[in-house]
Amino acid sequence: MLRRNDLIAAGALLIAFAGGASAWLDQPGSIEVPPGRTDPGSYVVQPLVEAPSIHIADDTLLPVARFETRGRVLHIERFKPYQSLANWIPGLRPATHDIGLGYGPMTDTTNVARFRYSHEGASNGLRALFLRPRDAMTQTEWDALAPHVTNIHVIPSSDAIYAQIKRIRHGELVTLRGDLVNLRDSAGRTASTSVTAGDRDCEIMYVTEVVIGRL
Repeated sequence: MLRRNDLIAAGALLIAFAGGASAWLDQPGSIEVPPGRTDPGSYVVQPLVEAPSIHIADDTLLPVARFETRGRVLHIERFKPYQSLANWIPGLRPATHDIGLGYGPMTDTTNVARFRYSHEGASNGLRALFLRPRDAMTQTEWDALAPHVTNIHVIPSSDAIYAQIKRIRHGELVTLRGDLVNLRDSAGRTASTSVTAGDRDCEIMYVTEVVIGRL
């Protein structure tokens, strides 16, 4: 007959297994893209002046520009609701995903396959997309490829947009439309978006439209 401690241990093991399985099942999938297929990508910023703020729970989003971007998905990280980047960027809790996009030469599988990708905390305390060469790479080669990558902290504008973003897979060609925003939380902490392609800073985007395609 099982003792009480055995039952507790068994229950804990099942919970851990279920949690692990759920996390695994929630990982983004990927598609195969033959080498040689490329897309120039798109990064269009239209500055805004005195745009109305957007309120999500205790956070305030301050739109600074209309934004449309199209790129190949290099890496995605999904976050639990309101547990996304609170430990990395104060005030950025509404973000549900980090999406790393490649443009131009970084849409070609030949170049994409030269790197490993991961979302991690950077030395400055922020969350970022890291590219690590799989094999030896010259500085010239790095300089020709790395500027064609960006990382977007994604804030969905609705449940429908959130559901679309959850379906995005590595390798797909994705168009995102919405606003680049700065954020302020109830404690006055702030986070600021990049508005420049290739500067290796992250965009904070309030996404209102998602188009998923293929190269």
